[in-house]
Amino acid sequence: MTATLLIALALAGPPQPIPASQSFSLESLQKRMEGSNGASLPFLGAETMRATLLRVAAEASDPVTRPARDILYQVVSGAGVLDANGQRHSVAAGGLVFVRAGTPRRFVDVKTDLTVLVLRTEAVPSTGGMAAGPLPVKQTPFPESSPRGSARVFYWFGPGSSGQFAIDYGCPAWKPAYGRFMTTPSGRRWRFGQNFWTRLDTNIPLTIAGVKVPAGYFYLVLAHDQKKGLTLVALDPKPAAARLLDAYQAPQTTGGLEIPLTHTKPGGHAARLTIRLDVDRTKEDHADLVILFGPHRLTAPVTMHQRK
Repeated sequence: MTATLLIALALAGPPQPIPASQSFSLESLQKRMEGSNGASLPFLGAETMRATLLRVAAEASDPVTRPARDILYQVVSGAGVLDANGQRHSVAAGGLVFVRAGTPRRFVDVKTDLTVLVLRTEAVPSTGGMAAGPLPVKQTPFPESSPRGSARVFYWFGPGSSGQFAIDYGCPAWKPAYGRFMTTPSGRRWRFGQNFWTRLDTNIPLTIAGVKVPAGYFYLVLAHDQKKGLTLVALDPKPAAARLLDAYQAPQTTGGLEIPLTHTKPGGHAARLTIRLDVDRTKEDHADLVILFGPHRLTAPVTMHQRK
């Protein structure tokens, strides 16, 4: 890295966070776009969402695009047709059209100038896998990509860290069918997450809900037992790897550290599995593991044994 670039980075300072809330006026956004003589005006760039005001002139030739993210279009004014891979949607002021990621689309037959609000998620959709078919009749390799979540607690001061731990997990969407596992003990283990294993990686010892977890690397699964209730099981990954077990084969696993979870239904709804590690900075050795899925909330206290 050159000295010039280092100076530029220092002058730029840290990135500014997106405010917790923002308000916009469509009228002022339209004036800004007209003043720039542009066809689009990006006005929101949050980590999870992008928003743009788009203008397509009457009789204009709109190029085909194939965005890699899901998009919701809301027509502010004008009239035309949104062609999504041959499926035509007549649009006018107040109309909304959703188009899935990777679908070729463009506006056609624009009768009067279109102004469109474009809302794009930054979530990466899953691709490939067995859902792409066809069903195998022998051992078959399947390419797959899917979004994953991450929660981490790390210590930092001065020249380095005194420890950290992280949970990496797939983000399945909630389905009512999952409610039975959460509410009815079955004695079975359940894949915790989506696609590949959910993993705990820690370089310091932890105590989670009274269970000592040594520094190391673990696969995580859920279990629901009549006597023990809902538990998070931390597995040594080596036996699972030796048996070539995929995460969906969680019921075939044995052993592991069984961590009791407190289960409540607080009234909210998590559309996808969400894992948080909440820290109270008045307690330097304490965090709370919070698992949200559908209407369910699972929690466990975590004591972090940092290296002094």
